Amino acid sequence: MKIKNLTPWCNLYYSELRYNIKISPSAHRAIFNLLFYVGFGYITLTIIVGFTLWLGLLIAFVLVLFVFLFRQLPVPIINRWLTLFTASEDKNATSFILSDTGECQFSGQEPLQISANSQINLWGYWLVFTPKDFAITKQFIFKDSLSSEDQARLARSIMRVQR
Repeated sequence: MKIKNLTPWCNLYYSELRYNIKISPSAHRAIFNLLFYVGFGYITLTIIVGFTLWLGLLIAFVLVLFVFLFRQLPVPIINRWLTLFTASEDKNATSFILSDTGECQFSGQEPLQISANSQINLWGYWLVFTPKDFAITKQFIFKDSLSSEDQARLARSIMRVQR
């Protein structure tokens, strides 16, 4: 005897699932910011002063050593420094509510729908929201700033919207 499927009830429950996604400071973002500013400073000083190759290699070695030593620090100290180096432009972007249908609601804003143009990349998730009032909203979230459960939920939502 086959039991009748309760698909309508399952779909109703499934469409109402909402998750609170917490975004923590990203080490990758801090490293990219550091590399950008050091690289910009090096190029500027090379043009103005005329650094030689050995000095550039010395600066690169010190930078790699700094990143290695930074990764050896305890997690609370790293998180404190990361919040200083990666001060977000939007202080409200520390968490958002994600539904399984791909709707995101950042604190104090109206809900935005993830579009099919959103992508999953090596370093993180590039969220592109559907245009409202002809203004396309984009946000990049690094993978190391999300927990593994939140990464899976966000990736599932992006994949579901892309179908």
